[in-house]
Amino acid sequence: MNENTKQEYRVLARKYRPQTFGNLIGQETLVQTLKNSIINNRIAHAYLLTGVRGVGKTTTARLIAMSLNCEARPPESCEPCGKCKSCISIRGDHNIDVIEMDAASRTGVDDIREIIDNVKYKPVNCEYKIFIIDEVHMLSKSAFNALLKTLEEPPPHIKFIFATTEVKKIPITIISRCQRFDLHRIEADNLIAHLNNIADKEKIKINKEAMALIIRAADGSVRDGLSLFDQAIANAKDQITTDTIISMLGLADRGNIFDLLDAIFSGDAKTSLKIYNKIYQAGADVLMIFDELLKVTHFLTQIKISPDIKDDIHIPEFERSKGAEMAEKISMSSLGIVWQVLFKGYQELQSGFHLFQHGEMLIIRLIYLYEGPSPDDLVKKITNNIEEKEHKNESIKIKSSNNETPATINKVIETENNGQVDNVAKLSNSIPVKSFRQFVDLFYQKKEGMLHTYLYNNVKLVSFKEGEIVINSEAIADPHFCRTIAKYISKWTGRIWQVSTSSSNIGKTLYEEDLLAQQKEIEIMKNDPQIKRILNKYPGVKIHSITDIHETLDETIASKDIQQSIKEK
Repeated sequence: MNENTKQEYRVLARKYRPQTFGNLIGQETLVQTLKNSIINNRIAHAYLLTGVRGVGKTTTARLIAMSLNCEARPPESCEPCGKCKSCISIRGDHNIDVIEMDAASRTGVDDIREIIDNVKYKPVNCEYKIFIIDEVHMLSKSAFNALLKTLEEPPPHIKFIFATTEVKKIPITIISRCQRFDLHRIEADNLIAHLNNIADKEKIKINKEAMALIIRAADGSVRDGLSLFDQAIANAKDQITTDTIISMLGLADRGNIFDLLDAIFSGDAKTSLKIYNKIYQAGADVLMIFDELLKVTHFLTQIKISPDIKDDIHIPEFERSKGAEMAEKISMSSLGIVWQVLFKGYQELQSGFHLFQHGEMLIIRLIYLYEGPSPDDLVKKITNNIEEKEHKNESIKIKSSNNETPATINKVIETENNGQVDNVAKLSNSIPVKSFRQFVDLFYQKKEGMLHTYLYNNVKLVSFKEGEIVINSEAIADPHFCRTIAKYISKWTGRIWQVSTSSSNIGKTLYEEDLLAQQKEIEIMKNDPQIKRILNKYPGVKIHSITDIHETLDETIASKDIQQSIKEK
């Protein structure tokens, strides 16, 4: 008798698998759409069911197969009878016309060709031949390609149902040929009600706190919730307590987690490490400890944003009261910093060794980070420093002699500030740059000759707006070139510039633009009557370039003025 009982035992996830659409929890929209499609005989040739694990994708696929092939289903209903030969064979996974394939183990093109060869044959016993392919995203690229034509125009007696947890890995050509349904995570209320119903049927007692822990660990998955519940029953028989779940999952007691986080925020290293060691000695896994710290930090952040969450009856009373108390004392910026450090530390723990020691060092890192100034304090400090610098600059300007130029004053300021340039002063003296030519000319004016030459002769402009420039990357060999010119132009103009590269080759260099412009001017000049006479009189003469006489005169006058001033001295 005991042997027969053992053989007949089925886990809860299989025992309570939905046999009708009405028993499929948390997917009301999907169920309603499928019901209408089946009743109205508007059945697609291919369905794609997506969602996280354990939300009912395979179950839904089997229900569709049962409903379409049910021998006793009334026309006005979509629910399979569950008693006919077809329903029983599909439920027992031995119906010759409903073929289930696990794409995780059969990924090749040969497996798909087997399906394609089978498509041309009509069903033996049922109305439709249905192919259910689970984890379809695991198929190879060649397998997907082989399936395309058949999937687009299958025979009327063929239906495809695909299920996947990774819809992004499926080619868009496959998705576009299917009716897609996204199965959502099951809400906590629905999952609690479902598990409580099963607990009553199995005559199992479980307290609210223990149920809340199972729901939290299940993370919206019915199968995960039932598996954990099954495991808890095996551990505690007919009475499941909070301690049972904590011990089973290797969880840390939430009270200790709150105390640990509170000690961290208080900057008490000794108490923090003591609580951490206590949690570890109680049997909690190190990764679980920091996973719980992340969850509590997130919970406190939620309370800060939405205080109503502390009234949620599905959250244990202790967590709500303790969370509300801690949230009042902690700033949002501090919670953000702690979250970032915890998340980074958690990633390190997943690939590290000596986990307990690593965890201790992470806690110490958090404490001493938290002891430092908050972002708000840093902003205030920076603002005060800027104000002091502005006051200092004004004092220097007042005390300076009439012979001192603004450039001299700026030099004094830079020296006194150890070479640090006042950002406020830079912004107040900003230089507008309205075109790429102005941009390049500024390098000439600032006597950065090599950069100017390179920009002028080699760099092609892709796009330009003040503060942001995109240039062609083909001629740029130096990986730091963009950073260098961005640094210079930001310093000179008093605003931040973004300089990036593109492979586009649509633009021209300034040299090429000027060359084309000069060639046009030469062609115009050649048509001038006086120039024509000169060129005709001297056949070997050619016009190579054009120089503006005013520019030449200006340069000559400027040169004479400099020489005169030298003589006078």
